Amino acid sequence: MSGVDEGRDTVNGAARGSDFLQLAVADVPAGGKAEWLAGRLRAAIADGRLPVGGRLPPTRVLAAELRVSRGVVTEAYRRLAEDGQVTGRRRAGTVVVAAPFTHTAPPRPGAEFGVGDAGGHADGLRGWGADGPGEDDAGRHADGGVGGHANPLGTGGTDGPRAQCVEGHAEGSGAGDIDGAAVDAAGGHPDPPGTNGADGLRYDGTRGDRPGGAADRCPAGPIHDTPAHRSAVLVDGVPARPGPPGPFHGAPGQQGPARPIHSAPAPRSHARPSRTTPAAPNTAGLFGGAPGGGVFDALRAAPAVVDFTPGRPDLTVFPRAAWLRAERAVLAESAAHHLGYGDPRGAPRLRRAVADWLARMRGVRVDPECVLIVAGTAQALTLLHPVLRADGVDAVAVEDPGSLGARQHLAHGGLATPPVPVDEDGVRVDALRATGARAVLLTPAHQFPTGVVTTGERRRELLEWARAGGLILEDDYDAEHRYDRPPVPALRALLADRVCYMGSASKLLAPALRIGWLVAPARYRSALVDAKRFNDLGNAVLPQLVLARLMESGELERHLRLVRGRHRRRRDAMIAALAGQLPGAVVHGAAAGLHLTVTYPDDVPDTEFAAAALAYGVKCHPLSWHRQSPGPPGLVLGYAAGSPGVIADGVARLGSALRSLS
Repeated sequence: MSGVDEGRDTVNGAARGSDFLQLAVADVPAGGKAEWLAGRLRAAIADGRLPVGGRLPPTRVLAAELRVSRGVVTEAYRRLAEDGQVTGRRRAGTVVVAAPFTHTAPPRPGAEFGVGDAGGHADGLRGWGADGPGEDDAGRHADGGVGGHANPLGTGGTDGPRAQCVEGHAEGSGAGDIDGAAVDAAGGHPDPPGTNGADGLRYDGTRGDRPGGAADRCPAGPIHDTPAHRSAVLVDGVPARPGPPGPFHGAPGQQGPARPIHSAPAPRSHARPSRTTPAAPNTAGLFGGAPGGGVFDALRAAPAVVDFTPGRPDLTVFPRAAWLRAERAVLAESAAHHLGYGDPRGAPRLRRAVADWLARMRGVRVDPECVLIVAGTAQALTLLHPVLRADGVDAVAVEDPGSLGARQHLAHGGLATPPVPVDEDGVRVDALRATGARAVLLTPAHQFPTGVVTTGERRRELLEWARAGGLILEDDYDAEHRYDRPPVPALRALLADRVCYMGSASKLLAPALRIGWLVAPARYRSALVDAKRFNDLGNAVLPQLVLARLMESGELERHLRLVRGRHRRRRDAMIAALAGQLPGAVVHGAAAGLHLTVTYPDDVPDTEFAAAALAYGVKCHPLSWHRQSPGPPGLVLGYAAGSPGVIADGVARLGSALRSLS
């Protein structure tokens, strides 16, 4: 399979694959899965993505994500153990102890990571934690074969030159994975998505969403509206019928006619909105005219009952206990000199942890020395401004629609931002060439705000454009939050010397941490380190060390598995509520991310809709904020931060606001 073919492997609408090494089971013969898995693991050990001392996930976790029998994974581990490449270390788990000897060079970055090869995982790993107290993954072989995964690897479980990457982590606890084929690894869903659903949702299989045939697909692009679609809410071009808020229930074919959904009662402290509800104070000009640099600050300060601002994860489940444990451990093991000024590139321990994370989870192989720790993607763009201008780049093309905030950051740095249209396959490369820009800012894993995943064919076109002298600034936005499609590897895995990769912990943990990472082509690294040095001398060291410990111990992957299930249920609640309150609306980007984009057939401008929504107590973004060219009106609605009841109440308020304008 090509290095840029898109993974579409699903079972009953659920992603079939794992973020771990971007594994997917597409096109693997039924009798050859163990051999295939063992081969992929050997390749990862050979090229360094699985370093000596690294751990493999528990067999039940990996089997659940790949949606194969546990025996397939156990057999693959057994073969590696017989080869002497891994060993079971009881409480330390299954550990890589030796890399194979080879006369050939390791595969080039991205060669084995097809966007389909690299596939996707069902619902998140991971703390490489326990399958259950006292339980072994592969039966605790007496000869030291594949063992259990009761605790993360500690100092005594490391071997070889990379041992320092995981030192001092013996106290972490396992996750205690649920066994059983019908249980969703991401958050306890008893049924794979797509098997049930009172709204009858089906996803367009050509876009990496849930399976759907040609008859299910809407002919228009990611933002479309046709008369045939105005009778019910559409999800990525497929009609959706309303149902109760929360996860979908009921078998297909049991849905009744569309009917309004009654939202949950508002909290006692919140009065129900009415048409006489006054507008929020000091926000009269918030949605009037072109949005300025302070528009997001003004919206955050505006009072509201329900906040649908996009880009906010569920902060109520921030892993406070795990963070405190890691912080205490970091303080206990840190000498006095560790509290001085740090390396402006970032703490070496975090750079190693990020390099290992990217190799395991995003298919990006990078040396820790090439990782620059920054204060989020926003600072990464700010540091790039002078570096790009010094290289003769005076314009960075941007997706249209695309992030207003990113566009503002580039413009503040004196860079032009010519728009490039986005269709159902991603950014249009023919239009990109027409701009004449030498660089482009993309969100290929989950385009903001439409949610489109850049397809394999479009990726090939982008790589051809980059090889001809272009530079891709890859914002790996929302890549970890997937529900109904396999993951796709980062573009950086396919063409390292023409891609600047940017990621952060903002959606993984919390924006307040202000920790991100930038991996740039070699020709820019020295200038970027200088820019970081003279900007702030480097990020605060202690939070970096705490985050590194969470990455090393598996706590971050456990947290990701938890929030992925919660976010998925909240997405389902919003889609169900929209079906009753905004008939005729079209929902985009439902298969991943933390927000939905909703377009509607009314002639009401979306800025007026957003202003009315705020008067009814709901904060959201009008889609036109994120456009440079005209297009259908819409709203961008974040769902991750609200409970299903709050979401239903907020959508009911949106319905009231739109009816008041119509």
